Amino acid sequence: MSQINLLIFGDVVGKLGRKALAKKLPELKARYSPHLTIANAENLAHGRGLTESTLNELVEAGVDAFTSGQHVWENQQGAPLLSDEQWSKHLIRPGNVDPLLPGNSAMTFVVLGKPVTIANLQGRLFMSQESSSPFLSFDRIWQELSSDQAKPMVIIDFHAEATSEKQAFGHYVDGRASLVYGTHTHVPTADAKILPQGTAYCTDIGMVGLTDSVIGFEKNSSIKRFLEETTAPYELLSSGQAEVNGLAISLDIDSNRVLSLEQIREFVDI
Repeated sequence: MSQINLLIFGDVVGKLGRKALAKKLPELKARYSPHLTIANAENLAHGRGLTESTLNELVEAGVDAFTSGQHVWENQQGAPLLSDEQWSKHLIRPGNVDPLLPGNSAMTFVVLGKPVTIANLQGRLFMSQESSSPFLSFDRIWQELSSDQAKPMVIIDFHAEATSEKQAFGHYVDGRASLVYGTHTHVPTADAKILPQGTAYCTDIGMVGLTDSVIGFEKNSSIKRFLEETTAPYELLSSGQAEVNGLAISLDIDSNRVLSLEQIREFVDI
């Protein structure tokens, strides 16, 4: 039985998150032998968007592909990379937002002769950016892939706030997508599982960032925002204990079904 192994990490938050992933990744790769390593990059550059240098930092650390979310357009240096000829093959953004925004919503890698498509969709509940239905957007992706491949292997980063929307989406695509995992909330949920029709699912795989924090940001700056009802910027620390959250998954190359699914939560001092 041939299998494809994936390592997937949640939102990497700032410099400390990048350092933590780079420090921990060699050990995790030795343990799980991934064919593809994927990370969410929308918070790479000081928590807001990304830059070419922050992407290169993780490429050098061993990350192959990057998903994102609504913050990816917030850094003027990073937004053009979404349509850059080199980066657009390895960096995607949610596909159900304004189609005039730059970037691709999916990318395909050939692993052991098998096309593996990674797609990015965004939720609508409690999200600041307007978007169309992720459910119907998935239907269009599935229809396009199914016309090209007999058994498409599809991985979805569902970037959303509401757990109910994430769970509903997981059940909606059950039996079609091989894996649906949630990002955006930065807090890992303890529900990695196989849905009834065979799709692997986790509501949110968490973040790579400061442990003693509020979703990766310095805790007092976050508390201040709530106490004073201000929109003052979050602060980030450059040292401390970090947590590395994600998934290790193995998929059967013929059936696209899950052979193993394991949540990752590791700690490292930076």
